[in-house]
Amino acid sequence: MKSSATSSPRQCSSCRAEGGRRRRWLGAALLAALVSWAGVAQADTYPSRPIRLVVAFGTGSVNDIVARDLAQQMSATLGQPVIVENRTGGGGTVGTQAVAKAAPDGYTIGLGTSSQLVMNVALFESLPFDVERDLQSIGLVSRTGMVLAASAQMPATLAELIAQARGKPGKLSFGSGGAGSISHIVGESFAKAAGVSLLHVPYKGNGAAMIDLSGGHVDLLFDSLLSAAPLAAQGRVRLLAVGGAKRSALAPDTPTFAEAGLPGFDGYTWNSLMVPAGTPAPVIAALNAALNVALASPAVQERLGRAGSVSLGPSTPQQAHEFARAERARWVPFVRSLGIKPE
Repeated sequence: MKSSATSSPRQCSSCRAEGGRRRRWLGAALLAALVSWAGVAQADTYPSRPIRLVVAFGTGSVNDIVARDLAQQMSATLGQPVIVENRTGGGGTVGTQAVAKAAPDGYTIGLGTSSQLVMNVALFESLPFDVERDLQSIGLVSRTGMVLAASAQMPATLAELIAQARGKPGKLSFGSGGAGSISHIVGESFAKAAGVSLLHVPYKGNGAAMIDLSGGHVDLLFDSLLSAAPLAAQGRVRLLAVGGAKRSALAPDTPTFAEAGLPGFDGYTWNSLMVPAGTPAPVIAALNAALNVALASPAVQERLGRAGSVSLGPSTPQQAHEFARAERARWVPFVRSLGIKPE
């Protein structure tokens, strides 16, 4: 007589299936535990070697200078050198890719800019990375208002300039650092807000455009106060209005766009720090804390002030992430509507 404990073939199949599910669940749970343990263990020893800070623009640029000041201050907090590495090319895409494709261990971080994290998303039909999927924010760094500079032959006020531009559609020119550059996009945004038509003249960088502006060969240019204010002091260009909620200490006599009669427009750039997606949360938290300490230091505050920038810190990684998403929601549709082909 067979034992009553003997299972039927169907029962055995069910047992095998249940056993398989349990093994898969235990395997997944074990993997999650190992990943969590690895993150905690890494955070306990992080950082144990130098950290690479990738800057997507050349040495001597405003972004490069700010990054080097941050690197010095963050090194003191983290106890390891933070070494700036310039990876230029593709309007910032080369440097962005270097961060997005790096190992997510906290030893490669990047300075992300509005060009990299917003404008390039709109300008390029395809990118070798996804800023939402492949990158995570550490925290916000700074915001820089852009000034509308005019040649010395142009009107002295924004209202007079707009009136002249409306009377001569497509006749007044504005220079830029190239098709798709931030100075180009902000110039197009200004033209739309002011209800005017301007002639775009692209250059190979804002430096060349500023030279022609000061010589009267182009009428207008959006640039930083760091570049424009010295020429204005020499009487070679006029500063008509500056982006931001309040006037800059670099040019206290220059009104904001709102003060000058164009409250619906604001020209600015911004930057943040980022890491590859998948970087352990405790590591990101350590980097965020070091960044916020650096931003509060007198040395970095002074550097930002001299560049016409304001600190956006302290911030959390989540706040930085939400800020970038809001900027993309604002700018990407507009930039795509322009049909710009990046150089």
